[in-house]
Order: sequence, then structure tokens, then C-alpha cells
Amino acid sequence: MDVTVVSGVPGVGASRVCQAARSQLDEGYTLLNFGDVMLERAVARDRELVANRDDLATLPRREIRLLQRRAAEFVAATARSQSVILDTHLAVATAHGFLTGLPDAALADIDPARFVLVEADPGTVAGRRESVDHREYREQGPRAIDFHQDLNRAAAMNHSVATGAPVRLVENTGAPAEAATDLVAIVSEADPPE
Repeated sequence: MDVTVVSGVPGVGASRVCQAARSQLDEGYTLLNFGDVMLERAVARDRELVANRDDLATLPRREIRLLQRRAAEFVAATARSQSVILDTHLAVATAHGFLTGLPDAALADIDPARFVLVEADPGTVAGRRESVDHREYREQGPRAIDFHQDLNRAAAMNHSVATGAPVRLVENTGAPAEAATDLVAIVSEADPPE
């Protein structure tokens, strides 16, 4: 089985695109949100470290790395029996600044087959964020969003160099269902024989 890592800045709609793509795929695929896995599977709640996924970014860096590693182990175990679409952030805005969403040890555990960046114009993302009242965003404005998308691109390429997994782009400029169709096509591609 394989893992497709899907990443986009907060507000770009990557989670919606992943959900729509999953609904178009057969039962051999599962969708995991890395932050949810960190929160639920890595016992952050049981240890009363945080109340919700957004609070993970406020933890000490050492604690974040530990939770990322535990979550990666869960993803790797899941990928042994089914293909995984992993919705995550490759560059995470934390209280400490931007950190990698997949440190080396987590990346090695997950061993992705491909990376997919979900992007939209920074002005579009800023507009989407303004319409959301249940989340707080660490960075604001098109310039900060553009910078964050650049960091995601750099992280994806860095991870590609480390793993040999290709990087693809899906634009989420309209309805998430349209972008999901593009994601399904990418996820369904078989790796060429070696």
C-alpha cells in the first residue's frame, strides 16, 4: 500500500479536497488528518496537553516532535493494510515560528509515495479565512499566506529529495469537488515499474 501526503496552508481547503477525493475512491483508501492523529492517537488529550488540534502549535518543540513521531508510527501501521491519503501541513506555523510538519524520523516512518500541494491564490485563501469564525490563524494577509505556501513548496521538494517521491500540484480555485477529481487521478496513479 502507499501514502499520499497532501498539504496546503490553513484556509486553502486541502481538508475539504481530501474529503471529497476520499468519497470518490474505493474502500482500499483511508483518509487521515495528521493533526487529528497527533491529538487522538498520540494521547495528547489523555495527557491534557491541549484541548484541540489548533493548540498543538503552542506546545514546546520537543513535545511537538514526540507527537509527530507517534502519529507517523500510526500512519505507517495503517498504510500496511490500505492506501492512505494523509492530510497534513508540511510547514506549521507555531508559537516558535514555522516548523516542519514531518521531521526526518516521521518522514522515514511514513515513507510517502507522493506529495500533493493544494494551493490557491493568497488573496483567495485570505478571503476564505475571513469567512471562518471557528478558527484562529497564526499568520494573516496575502503576503504571509504566500510566504507559507513558499515554505510548503520548499518542504515538499526537500522531502522529495529525501524520499524520491514526486511532488504534484492541485489548484483549489473553485469548488473542492473539482480539485478532488484532480487529487483522485494523482492518488490512483500506479508507480512505474523499476
